[in-house]
Amino acid sequence: MDLQKFGVKLFFNMNGSYSSQDFMPVFHNWIQDKVIDDHLLIDVADYSHIPDGPGVMLIAHEGNFSLDQESQHPGIMYMRKTEIAGSFKERFNKVLSTVIKAANRLNDNNVSKQVDFTLNSFRFIANDRLYAENTADNQDLYKLKIQKALDGKYSDSQIKFKDVSDKNERLAFTVTFSNEIDILDEQ
Repeated sequence: MDLQKFGVKLFFNMNGSYSSQDFMPVFHNWIQDKVIDDHLLIDVADYSHIPDGPGVMLIAHEGNFSLDQESQHPGIMYMRKTEIAGSFKERFNKVLSTVIKAANRLNDNNVSKQVDFTLNSFRFIANDRLYAENTADNQDLYKLKIQKALDGKYSDSQIKFKDVSDKNERLAFTVTFSNEIDILDEQ
């Protein structure tokens, strides 16, 4: 279980128009203020012109943050690029915690744009086909691993998984909690 390159996306609720470009100054401020712990923040890139693309990205040595626009369902995604010590459970919880902190920071922005998150759902994306080829067996394996990683955090909720990737795409699925939790409220 050597998967290191994976990400988590928290979805925005669509309450009107959304432009990832509105948040470019926010990401620039994050670089200037060095607000993401244990990350060397490098640059901001605008890919918002690409349909279903990454939108605006904050590039860091350890991983990328993006205001992802995939399938017309925007959200903030953190995709880890470098290794994290520990078990898969520890690595997953670190990535989840990182994107939750980024989402909370995005809520406290300085551009007067309100972000409304879906609080009981997220997407898991494996970004390494060597360790996580998109097969039925691997889908089941990573669903089980994520179930175990979440059990202690959200033990009062049933978890539902929904496959969202074709066999030629990266392994990915959506995780939805059965009750109204607030994923942004880190426990």
